[in-house]
Amino acid sequence: MSSNLAVDPGLISFKEFFTDENGSYVDVAYYIDKTKFIKQIYQDCGKVTLFTRPRRFGKSMFLSMLKTFFEPNIKNPNDLTMHEKIFSQLDIYKDKEFCQKYMGKFPVLYITFASYSSEISYENIINNLCGAISSCAMEYSFLLQSDKLSDRDKDNLSILCDLFKSKDPLEDKITFITMSLKLLCNIIYQHYEKKIVIKVILSSKGSFEDNDVPLSRAAQTDYYNEIKELLSNMLERLLKIDTNFSKAFITGCLRIAKESIFTGLNNFITIDNNDEEFSSLFGFTETEVKNILKNFNLEEHFEEYKTWYDGYLFGNDEIYCPWDVVCYTRDLIKKKHVQPKAYWINSSENRLAMHAFANNPSDYAEQFEKLLKGESIIVPYFNFMNYKMVMNVDNTNKNYLWTILYMTGYLTKDKDQEGVTKGNIKLRIPNKCIKECFKEQIEWSFSIENPAFKQRSNALLDCFKTDDYTLLQKKMTIAIKSYISIFDFQKGTKKEAVYHSFFNGVLSTVLNYENDDYVSNDLLGDGRPDIFFTLKKDNNTIERKCIIIEFKVARSLNNLDIQASKAIQQIKDKYLSSVKANFNYVTTACIYGIAFYKKECRVIFEKIDL
Repeated sequence: MSSNLAVDPGLISFKEFFTDENGSYVDVAYYIDKTKFIKQIYQDCGKVTLFTRPRRFGKSMFLSMLKTFFEPNIKNPNDLTMHEKIFSQLDIYKDKEFCQKYMGKFPVLYITFASYSSEISYENIINNLCGAISSCAMEYSFLLQSDKLSDRDKDNLSILCDLFKSKDPLEDKITFITMSLKLLCNIIYQHYEKKIVIKVILSSKGSFEDNDVPLSRAAQTDYYNEIKELLSNMLERLLKIDTNFSKAFITGCLRIAKESIFTGLNNFITIDNNDEEFSSLFGFTETEVKNILKNFNLEEHFEEYKTWYDGYLFGNDEIYCPWDVVCYTRDLIKKKHVQPKAYWINSSENRLAMHAFANNPSDYAEQFEKLLKGESIIVPYFNFMNYKMVMNVDNTNKNYLWTILYMTGYLTKDKDQEGVTKGNIKLRIPNKCIKECFKEQIEWSFSIENPAFKQRSNALLDCFKTDDYTLLQKKMTIAIKSYISIFDFQKGTKKEAVYHSFFNGVLSTVLNYENDDYVSNDLLGDGRPDIFFTLKKDNNTIERKCIIIEFKVARSLNNLDIQASKAIQQIKDKYLSSVKANFNYVTTACIYGIAFYKKECRVIFEKIDL
C-alpha cells in the first residue's frame, strides 16, 4: 500500500490510496465536514475578516472550501452540476435556500503569498509579489476572450498574467503591484456583473517562521517600511476603496497590527485563538477524531492521540492539531504498529520562534521551567503584533515572545483564567508533541550550532585560560540561572550529575578532545576528577598547564564555601600526583573547587606548580 495523505479540512480532510483484493489501487477520500460554517461565515462576518490560527491547522483549505462553494462554473455559470456533486451530501446542502442563493453564484479572487525563493532581498520580495499576482490573474486568463471587457481591460489583464515574467524596471513593477488587485477585481466584476468574494492567504502552509509572507521576509532586511507601505497600499485599494466585492476573508498566523498593513480599514475584524465564534472551524474536535479512529479501526490508540495532539484551546473548544492526527493515522494505517511523534514541529523550520530564548535564556528560563513541569505561566498578552516586533523580539519587549508562541501554536490558553489581570494571559504547553518540541529546541540552544551558546562557552573557557576565577563564578552563576533551571531533576538522579553534565557539555563544545587532553569523569590517580584538560601557553609552546575541576552540591547557601574547599582538597589528595607522573609536559595545575546550591555557585581556585 502506498500513501498520499494530506490535511484538508475543506473538501477532503485526508485521503489514502488503498489496494483492493486484486492488488489494484483505490483512491479513498475521508472527509470531515466543515461546510456548516459557510453560511455563518458569510452572514455573520464583517466586510473584511482576518482569521488567525497556527500553521497546519487548515487555513488554506478553509479558503479552498469557500472558493469551491461560491465560485461559478467557468464555462457555464448556470451549471451547478459539479457543486451539487460535491456538496449534496454535506451539511450546507441541508439549507436549500442558502445554497440556491449563493452556491456557485460569486466569482472569487483568490491570492496567496506562499511561494518564495530562498534568497531574501528587496528585489526578490517584489518579484515574488509579482508571481503571486500573476498566478491569481492566470485563473481568469479566459476572460481575454470575453466580449464584456474593453480592450483596455484585456490589456491590463494580460499585463497582470505576465507580471512575473516582466522585464520592466523595479519601480514600474511596484507601481503596477499597488493597482493590481483592484484592477483584477474590476475586470472580474465587469465580466460577471456581480460583486466578488475575495480570499487572501497571508501565510503559507508553513508559518511566519518559514518566511512565508512578504512582511516576514522584509523584516529581515532594511526594506521593511517600504514593503509594508506597498502591501498596505495594495490591500487598501482593494478592500477599502474598491466597492466591487461583497466579502473578503484573510488568513494568517499572526493578528497583524492595523498599524502594519491594514491601516485605515474601519470595516476590518479579526477572529483569533481567543474568540468563541468559529472556535471549531480549524483543527479537529474530539468527536471528529474519534470518528476517524472508528472508521479506520484504530480506537485502541485514542489515548495516544489525546496525549500527543489534543489540548489546544480555541475559544471554549479543545482542539486537536489536524496535521498530527492525519500523519499519525497515515502511519498507523501503513505500518500498523508505530509510536506517536511530533509531526507538526517537523513540518516546518521552527527555530525562529525560539531564537529569543536561545539568545537570552536568562530572560525566559524560569517560565520555561514551569511550562516543562506541566504548569501554567501568566504573562503579558499583546493583542496586535507586527512582523518587525516578531523578528526583533531580542531588541524590543522581551514579553513579546509569549504572545508569538501563543499565536503560532507552541503554547495555548489555559482554561482557568481566574485571577488573571487585564492585559495578561495564562498559557500552558498544549500536549506532549509541543513539549517534545521545546525539549528539542532547548537541546539545540545548548549546542555548538547555536552561536550565542558557543560564544558563552568560549567566554567560560577564557576565564580558565586567564585564571579569572571571580569572573568564572559570575558567568557560571548566570549559566545556571539561564539553562539548568529549565531541566527537571529527575527522581533518583544525583544533583551533582546534572551540574557536571551541563558544564561538561559547555566545555566540550569549545575544546579539542585530542589536542587538549580533555577527560570527563575518567580515572586519574586514585579517583575520577569531574573535568580535566590541558591548555597550551599563549605562545603555543609545548609547555602546558592543566585544569582540574571538581563539583560539589551544598545543602544551603552557607555550606557553599565548605563544599568548594572540600572539592579543592579532593583534587590535591587524589589527582595531582597522577598528573605529575603521567603528563610530564604539564608544569602548572590550576585547580577549581566549584560548589552549587540550587541556582548559586561558589568557585575556589588555586594554582600549583608541579
